Amino acid sequence: MRVPELRSMHFAAGTMGPKVEAACRFVEATGGWASIGALEDAAALCAGRAGTQVRGADR
Repeated sequence: MRVPELRSMHFAAGTMGPKVEAACRFVEATGGWASIGALEDAAALCAGRAGTQVRGADR
């Protein structure tokens, strides 16, 4: 997903909101990408095969 798409979504208190915001800030600050997912899926997250992949608005 792109940062603008994620930022347009509403997340109830205590859910994914803080993770989404942290991932969006990281992507905006670095120009890189981020993944949100379960720790046990770390290898698949890094490969882009699991979780939510967060990309910049122009990527």
